[in-house]
Amino acid sequence: MQRISYLKFFLNISFILCIICNGCKTEEPYKQPEEGKVISREVDMSWWNDARYGMFIHYGIYSVLGGEYIGKNVEGTSIHFQSVGRNNDKSDSVKIGAGAGAEWILYEASIPRESYRRYASSFTAEKYDPQAIVDLALSAGMKYIIITTKHHDGFCLWDSDVTDWDISQTPAGIRWNHDLIAPLAEATRNAGLKFGIYFSHTRDWMHPGGIGPIPELQMKEYSYIENQSYMETYTYPMITELLNRYHPDIFWWDSNNPYEEFAIRCNSLVINSSSTIIQNNRISTLPLYQGDFATPEQSMNENEEYENVELCMTMNSSWGYNQFDNDWKKPEYILWCLLRANKLGGNLLLNIGPRADGTIPEESQSILKTVGQWINTNSDGIYGTRKSPLQFNLPYGPTTWCKKNNIQHLYYHIFYWDGSGELWLPGIMNPTNEIELLFPENPQLTFQVEAIEGIGLHITGLPQTKISEMCTMLDIKFKNEPKLNEGTREINNIIHLYALGAQIENVAIDDFKTQPCINWYSGRCINYKVIITRAGTYDVSAQLAGYYPGTITFNFGNKQKLTGNNKATFGHDNFEWQNMGSIHLEPGEYKLSITANQVDLWLKIREFKMKRQ
Repeated sequence: MQRISYLKFFLNISFILCIICNGCKTEEPYKQPEEGKVISREVDMSWWNDARYGMFIHYGIYSVLGGEYIGKNVEGTSIHFQSVGRNNDKSDSVKIGAGAGAEWILYEASIPRESYRRYASSFTAEKYDPQAIVDLALSAGMKYIIITTKHHDGFCLWDSDVTDWDISQTPAGIRWNHDLIAPLAEATRNAGLKFGIYFSHTRDWMHPGGIGPIPELQMKEYSYIENQSYMETYTYPMITELLNRYHPDIFWWDSNNPYEEFAIRCNSLVINSSSTIIQNNRISTLPLYQGDFATPEQSMNENEEYENVELCMTMNSSWGYNQFDNDWKKPEYILWCLLRANKLGGNLLLNIGPRADGTIPEESQSILKTVGQWINTNSDGIYGTRKSPLQFNLPYGPTTWCKKNNIQHLYYHIFYWDGSGELWLPGIMNPTNEIELLFPENPQLTFQVEAIEGIGLHITGLPQTKISEMCTMLDIKFKNEPKLNEGTREINNIIHLYALGAQIENVAIDDFKTQPCINWYSGRCINYKVIITRAGTYDVSAQLAGYYPGTITFNFGNKQKLTGNNKATFGHDNFEWQNMGSIHLEPGEYKLSITANQVDLWLKIREFKMKRQ
């Protein structure tokens, strides 16, 4: 199983001799960059900006283990960092570990490399079905697919001329002509979707020159010389193979290289191959390499400025298949994450982790199809949209934006239908004769719209029950230029600050079936824009749930601060209204930043309320 073929042997020797003799072709169009210079190039991002939603696939030898090693569930350690979960009361550390026993299991379980190699004999891919994967992506509403060609365990899903640690050493290789990438690329492109490849170019736990933790070497730090050998004899020729064989639309780097010259070389190989390949920003740890798009993982900060951004996210806590990980995200949460990314002018790259035989967990399929059904009806609010002109959210969800046939559309995605029969759209100041409102899922619905001076639009006559079970989309069409002055205002002496209206930093939304709430972790910040039209003293209260007491601090810009004490409600489902104190505010616009300091690290928040005395 480990014996390299004669062909590979001679190719390796030839490549090394080529380097020694300086006889091989080098493609380095860049000189050493000047300090502060950003290495980038112009590339057409239009299809990517229109797509808004893609599929990520983590598949490899780790899929055989499925989170289990020598009969034990491998939960992992803090080295495998992921963002917080959403649906239960586990701590951050458990949520981190839950997914680490999948694609990181070689490291997390300290598996000897030779022992890990033996699992290749069980990598069958007997039910691997590229067309079925593409069909699933289509039913989900996805526009591109990216697969892990080589993850941190170094295993290649194609028959590489550089190494024998590849698909040719597995039953899957025999069954699939030594290549799992090519049939997926073909099926993807035949369906009209774009195709991309993930490649771990620096971290490699199976190779002595790969930077990163190797179990037997216990976190050995590698030198420049060792990494140089790895890059020259291993990484660069693999990159060339992938480019020449699959001609990807996206090259998705992972495991940033700390050495500038190696990042330059990787970058130059890609852009010399094609002027149309889009790259992410994980090619290097250096700020010189920003890539074509940023790649936050598992969560996004709405207060950050992105030119192009792609949120990559799992459907449970694992990237690879993990039989023990049942922390599945709800379809509503997935949709909310997609629309938040779209609101920021970005994409969502949502992951599946097939089993070793190639089958896709049923939970993944169900989530994807459920979200896809909603997208099928409300696609105008996703594809082709651009960054919303509203930095903050409307009370019940995010907005997306596009311009079609000289008509500007603001799509309001409403995740909470409170049953009152009315909706407020604060900050949309156009008179009613300059706008047209439509609910695409019920275009015959009749209702009344009134423009309220100083506040925005008020919609009445709506049904008390939800129009859509997951999310109701409102299409606001502007016949003339939009008049927007975003911010939450006082209505009937009360300023309502709902969870869905917050600008969020690394926290998540839960309880979509009831009233959505923020899963709020200690020290993390949520923001609102509040407009005070009349001076007054406001009583501040919060509808919250948590096991232990703590404090909540309200910062009204740099002007005033209020700190209130919250009591324990003895459960994350026991919501109570609690008084936070009073504060006097003069007329003006305020960026309200709210932080929590909690004994048990987190609590849930449904709403804040400011009532003028």
